[in-house]
Amino acid sequence: MNDPRDAGYALAYEVGVQAITQQAETMRETRDRAGSLMSAAAVAGGLAAGFAFNADHAAAIGLPGTIGGVLAVAGFMGVAVSAVLIWSPNDVVVVQDGGVIINAYIEGDPPLELSQIHRELALWMGNDADENREALAVQSRTFTVGLTALLVQIVGIVIAIGDVAYG
Repeated sequence: MNDPRDAGYALAYEVGVQAITQQAETMRETRDRAGSLMSAAAVAGGLAAGFAFNADHAAAIGLPGTIGGVLAVAGFMGVAVSAVLIWSPNDVVVVQDGGVIINAYIEGDPPLELSQIHRELALWMGNDADENREALAVQSRTFTVGLTALLVQIVGIVIAIGDVAYG
């Protein structure tokens, strides 16, 4: 006789799978965006450095240009550190261990019914998703710091170029 909760366990399992899948996608997308952020910072920094160190312009750099250059370098370093932190391995769970499922639930003593396995996995994935949320929040805050650092870099570049152009 089927327990009326069986369908609920299956639904909870499916929701758990979706949550873990979405968290994995969020992590992957943030890492991809960090790569784009790093590329933008490197291109902007390279163009500014090429302009600033051109023989015609290098002598025209005054105090505002030097301050702008320091801001640009600090911004670039902030972007680089943020990207490395985002790319670093995180303690998040995006897959379940098939061996544990087989050993504990299917071949355990006694083996669990499919609905019971769904229940256990749904609870397991819920715990994993809760733990993953904090790691993803840190990753999101780090990305925000990287965006802010890119803004600092751009402001520094504009100040340095303005000093050279109008100094």
